[in-house]
Amino acid sequence: MNNIKTESFPKTFWAANTIELVERAAYYAVASFVVIYFNEVLGMSPVLSTTLNGLLWSLIYFLPILSGTLADKYGFRKSLKVAFVMISLGYSIVGSVQKIWPGIIGTGLGEKIDYTFPVVAGILLIGIGGSIVKPCIAGTVQKTSGTRATLGFGIFYMIINIGSITGRGVSYFVRTRLDIPNIFTLTASFFALLGLIIVVFIYKEPEYVSDGIKDSQEVKKKSLKDAVLGIFIVLRNLKFVFFLIVIGFFWFIYVQIYNLIPLFLRHVDPNAAVEIYTLANPIMIVAFQLLITKIMKKWTPIKSIMIGILVTTIGMLVNILPIVLFTDISEKISILGFMLPIAGIFMLLSLATMAIGEMMASPRIYEYIGAIAPKGEEGLYLGYANLPVALGSLVGSPIGGAMFEHFISNPVKQGKPADPITMWLIVAFMGILSMLGLWIYDKYMVRGKK
Repeated sequence: MNNIKTESFPKTFWAANTIELVERAAYYAVASFVVIYFNEVLGMSPVLSTTLNGLLWSLIYFLPILSGTLADKYGFRKSLKVAFVMISLGYSIVGSVQKIWPGIIGTGLGEKIDYTFPVVAGILLIGIGGSIVKPCIAGTVQKTSGTRATLGFGIFYMIINIGSITGRGVSYFVRTRLDIPNIFTLTASFFALLGLIIVVFIYKEPEYVSDGIKDSQEVKKKSLKDAVLGIFIVLRNLKFVFFLIVIGFFWFIYVQIYNLIPLFLRHVDPNAAVEIYTLANPIMIVAFQLLITKIMKKWTPIKSIMIGILVTTIGMLVNILPIVLFTDISEKISILGFMLPIAGIFMLLSLATMAIGEMMASPRIYEYIGAIAPKGEEGLYLGYANLPVALGSLVGSPIGGAMFEHFISNPVKQGKPADPITMWLIVAFMGILSMLGLWIYDKYMVRGKK
């Protein structure tokens, strides 16, 4: 044991991480069943279901560019209060539409009801609220970590995945004993209200930045005008825009975990516990992120990102194996006491493999963006690190739903065989495009100009 004493993180640091845990628990409690709820319960088409889910992702990952500026202006604590009121109200609206909407519009018995309007309203509240939480919590972690920012953000990333595991676990308990709408009205709303309580009674506004530096530049508050102008400054850099689009193809694959994959699992097994399948992602990250990070440090960021995309692509192609190897992919086999369809067993392997690819690529993307940003504009460029997630979701979500309709649901309705092989090959092809784009970027746009 060494006797070196290290200063502990302040209470606000731990309060912020606890807030992040419950906010992520709220989101991941419903994430795996959003498209299932819209499609199976509310009667929306797969395309509309995945499009609305893509809208939610896009808001959460794009709006922090602007909402972070407003949070700086009005204060993190005040912003978080507003955010959690919006989030809890949003989850309550989405989960309660079958009870409140027919009465509002006066629909008669037996008439098909269109729930799009209230669902969009709820999604806007959740998405805008979530976009406020992200920069507030990340900013608090940065301000209260002092000289140990690497450790502070390592804890922060771990907390996100613990929240993911917690939310999915509680969601499964509630859904299997009640029904799908209750994971919104009870589980997600409860976690969101718990976040609000922590903000009101425990969280305190961070008062300092220990070294006055963030991302190699002096920390300064920006106006909303500065944030909007920053968008144009960044988008003028066409090489950087190309990089973001190429990475967007990678996230196109990843977002199918919450769009195409839930729809396919319920096609194979109408009672599939999708949240339990998708637990493979956070469990793998919690268990292996430090090891993967250590291995990846030996390689350049571009090489690490390309290998991560390759592994993710292979993970998606795993779903073709049961179709090739078995006659009936819906036949159930006992695994550790659980009866799972053959396709579901391979899906678990697929999700675990994609998690490894995510661990290889995702952290290095942020590292690389910080490294290539013009000196003095590192923070500005890092603000756009999540833009590929928004792009991948905005495009990939509706396409995922359209592919499910074209290759699975429509043929089945017409009495024709489904064609999942072509569907998975198209998704995997996006990974090939991403790797090809990165190779062109690295060879001709970066090294070629040196």
